Amino acid sequence: MIWFTVELSDKPGSLARMAAALGERGINIGAIVGIAEDTDGALMLATSDAQGTRDAFKALGLGFEEHDPDAGLDITDHPRVAQGLADHGMGVG
Repeated sequence: MIWFTVELSDKPGSLARMAAALGERGINIGAIVGIAEDTDGALMLATSDAQGTRDAFKALGLGFEEHDPDAGLDITDHPRVAQGLADHGMGVG
């Protein structure tokens, strides 16, 4: 499973446009973690179709990073994710 990190603009509808672009392609969001600080934020998600997700993000002009946990990368090492979970009293076990 590929995880994507995408930073959305701090504007109403940004998340909705991203989700709609995935939905229009028949792509399901299977897991999602969002972190926001003031006007900065990051969203990590895993979907049912990695290539379709890449295509949707590119069509929207969204910058994104990919993380493959099977390649030995722990997605919780992403600083915003780890801090956001900690700020809300949560951890990863």
